[in-house]
Amino acid sequence: MSLILDCSEIREAIELASDLTAPLPEINLFSAPTPTTPAATSPSSPIPAAQKRQEPLEQVDPSQHAYRGDQLEQVIVNMCQRSSFSGAVITDMTGLPFAVVNAPVSMEAITAFATVLGAALERAGSLLGQHGADFLTMDINYEEKVVLYRFEVGATPYLLLSICPQDVDERSEIEISIEQIVSILSDNS
Repeated sequence: MSLILDCSEIREAIELASDLTAPLPEINLFSAPTPTTPAATSPSSPIPAAQKRQEPLEQVDPSQHAYRGDQLEQVIVNMCQRSSFSGAVITDMTGLPFAVVNAPVSMEAITAFATVLGAALERAGSLLGQHGADFLTMDINYEEKVVLYRFEVGATPYLLLSICPQDVDERSEIEISIEQIVSILSDNS
């Protein structure tokens, strides 16, 4: 156990995760803007998690977009809408972002966080003798968690990192979205 805790990737992931826990203004790409009142934006009046979730809007077919990046972004927008995820990112193991939706920090920071967690997932899997480990879940706070899913297209590993509520079972939603992502990445490789 001490080998995993001493892992530099885990320590770096913890440092990057601290950036995710900083309070940020609520940004919702999935609903029309509504007028705000001073009480609604006041930091002393937090919005309960049940009120944050919006009814899903109509899903858009990713194939309507001409470019691979737009298609991938549409897949994760649809995923976030269906399952009340706060945001998501698709990146490769080098940190190259393919699509980012509702990142709570800069694109560079969230992709760096994903790659550090990806390296930690690989290292933890090898230390524990579980070389096929694909999922990593980490609590951000009492309401949200970060979920990392590692998948391959051909021999190239990719990462899907999503931020979602603690009470959501993310696995089935991620599996549905991964099928679409793999299809887009393999068609346009």
